[in-house]
Amino acid sequence: MDRKMSFFDLRQDRYRIWLHVIFWMAYVFYEGIVWGRVDGDYARRLACSLIDLPVKLVAAYYTLYVLIDRFFIQRRYAGFLFLLLLSMTVFGIISRVVGYYVIYPLYYPEAMSVGVFFTPKILITIFSIYSVVGILASFHLVRQWYRHEQATRALEDARQQLQKEMLEAELKLLKSQINPHFLFNTLNNLYVLALQQSEKTPEIVYKLSSLMSYMLYEGNHAEVPLEREIHYIRNYIALEQIRYDARLEVAFNIYDDVGHLKVAPLVLLPFVENGFKHGVSHQLTGAWIRIDIGFQDGVLIIKVENSKPPESERPYRSNLHSGFGLDNLKKRLDLMYPGCYHLDVLDEEDSYLVVLRLTLEEKEEDSYTELNPSPVAYEMSDRG
Repeated sequence: MDRKMSFFDLRQDRYRIWLHVIFWMAYVFYEGIVWGRVDGDYARRLACSLIDLPVKLVAAYYTLYVLIDRFFIQRRYAGFLFLLLLSMTVFGIISRVVGYYVIYPLYYPEAMSVGVFFTPKILITIFSIYSVVGILASFHLVRQWYRHEQATRALEDARQQLQKEMLEAELKLLKSQINPHFLFNTLNNLYVLALQQSEKTPEIVYKLSSLMSYMLYEGNHAEVPLEREIHYIRNYIALEQIRYDARLEVAFNIYDDVGHLKVAPLVLLPFVENGFKHGVSHQLTGAWIRIDIGFQDGVLIIKVENSKPPESERPYRSNLHSGFGLDNLKKRLDLMYPGCYHLDVLDEEDSYLVVLRLTLEEKEEDSYTELNPSPVAYEMSDRG
């Protein structure tokens, strides 16, 4: 790779050198032809241009690679201006001296009647030199600007790629934290049923297997059909209903057509899970959870409300904001829906209410939506 890059850079350098050679050759011939038309002596004019060329070369490359690169581009404007004026004066005088003592005796002896340091002649010489230097400086500045823009764009692309990789890594970490947490809670439920030698144990194992399959395969996707997520939540609720039996009443309502929507996987679970954790698990009787899903004007609205146990039944005053699941969810929402969601958590006297509003783009259905279609205005309730 380094060898290829070195070869490429070498070709670029050779190409640039040849461009400079061609430019100066064209300039010399231009001067010879243009000035030669004045007196018809093209050879003499060409010779004068060649004699004066070294001064213009030094003036040009000193301006490009010292004054512009080391002062102007580095924003050392005072030093740039001072050295530019000084160099213009010095090169103007040098060119005047070369012309007076070399060119004039050979080709224009009559021009030696004016002194070598005649100010108007020096100014004309400076203008002649820096007219061509100005052309080269313009190309050089454009090239430097282009290279700077390329470098800036490359750095920005690298920064964005790094940020994307960091966000993806953080998102994967958050997803991986969901699985053990949920599995821990569900296995506790299974453990209790196994101790009781309940006939429901095989059913809960099957449900758990279905949930883990969803988390393993769909959980790694950026988005899944909302109906798949709803089906997943129903399985979760079914598991919890097996555990809580007659203590629990669940209402699951879908008020609009959401079959065409997609969401981040496992985005609903923390709401429902916290409803069980902070409400039903501490309530001896009359526990309830209500889940409402609607979609209007491009906004998906998810409401999860659960009852709170009476003060006498609470082992401690739980705080929904401190739940692992919701903290995790907020981080995932910040990563996946930045600026496109609004989350409200209301801690009332006898209930918790969580409302999530997601601004979504409507997408076409895919093969996932064929599985377990969710009817509109579906309601599920169970009293044991």
